[in-house]
Amino acid sequence: MQVNSNNSEQLGKTQDLEFIEPITKRYLMVINVRSTRDEKGDRYLDPLWAKDLTEHFRYLKNFTLASPCQQERSPENTIDVEKEPSFADVEFIDLPSPNSYKEAILTLPATVAKLWGAIGKADIVHSCVAGWPIPMGWLVTPIALIQGKFYVLVVESAPWRLEPGKTIKIQHRIIAYVSEIVNRWCVNNANMTIFTQSEYQQSLLTKRKERGHVIHASWIDEENIISEADAAEIWQKKLSPSTQKLKLLFAGRVETSKGVLVLLEAMKILDNKNIAVNLDILGDGTLLSECKTLSSQLQKSVNIRFLGTVAYGKELFRMLQKYHAIVVPSISDEQPRIVYDAYSQAVPVLASNTDGLRDCIQNYKTGVIVNSNDPVALADLIEWSGQNLPQLQSMGKASLQEAHSLTHQEMHRKRWQLLLKMLEQSNK
Repeated sequence: MQVNSNNSEQLGKTQDLEFIEPITKRYLMVINVRSTRDEKGDRYLDPLWAKDLTEHFRYLKNFTLASPCQQERSPENTIDVEKEPSFADVEFIDLPSPNSYKEAILTLPATVAKLWGAIGKADIVHSCVAGWPIPMGWLVTPIALIQGKFYVLVVESAPWRLEPGKTIKIQHRIIAYVSEIVNRWCVNNANMTIFTQSEYQQSLLTKRKERGHVIHASWIDEENIISEADAAEIWQKKLSPSTQKLKLLFAGRVETSKGVLVLLEAMKILDNKNIAVNLDILGDGTLLSECKTLSSQLQKSVNIRFLGTVAYGKELFRMLQKYHAIVVPSISDEQPRIVYDAYSQAVPVLASNTDGLRDCIQNYKTGVIVNSNDPVALADLIEWSGQNLPQLQSMGKASLQEAHSLTHQEMHRKRWQLLLKMLEQSNK
């Protein structure tokens, strides 16, 4: 989902966790997410990225971040980390910030030199295999191996894989092929790899399976999760005769891979059958204009609204409460985090049967899964949903219970426990 990060309010509001055994070894994270420094030297980060780093600091007490940094005026909707107490003890290593493959190659010697020195000082090295223009894991993995460091990889997405529904140029096929091979090599040479879904583990980790672990990624905090009493009250209103028309939300990038065109085709089918549906689309993207044109062709019972974008936070969560379900018709293998956002508001999910979604939706318990890239199947599911609102309520209640085990803090608690265990085994 495309969101607009707002301000530093999100830092410090996460539930404080007690880590009985913090890790004091020198921990180096090398990642492609950029920071910005202004003319005064102050450093700025995206609020959600800063929030995630803050969770790391709760159990990693000797933390260094190496990432691309660019000089720029104070950007909007960012956090000035110089003013955040949680960042007081963090060391930053600024890497070159290339904006093209050509720049990445030209700055490669400087990047490798900085990484060699930073990795040499660390006890634990953490990186990833996704990132543009060159994933940091491609550079970090051989250096960590040569220097004999304990190496952690996190695989949260696979953007190098070819996007379904698009005409693929030969150079993109070559990049995807090479990326799959190199990333599999990186994963197989890490001491520990955390995957956000099981398909990534199955396809990328071909050796030493015991080193791979699946921990789903989530941004929700415990404070975001509504109470069962609030959920019951909200659903009572949604089931009242005045609001019986099915209300659905699509929240994400308005792109082919997100299944937006599949969703609109399903809406056409429902409109032709005179099935009443209200669909709101929250997000922006390259297909927005085309989607508006297609939606204008609906003449009967289906109504589509385009809501633009909204900041990730309280406004989004309040918005989710209005809907009987969210619809996630993705045709790529990514695992949209909007699923967990919906769970936190007792809202079930109508989704495609993709690797990422199948991994986080319990069919007919927290949502319903149908064939991917199949407008007829999706239309049938939406029609069924409109006729079975009490079942959606039951699935919403079940998804709310699941949400408590899927918070951002719980994700980090699992990572911390796993890291402790793996470090203990490596010392034997």
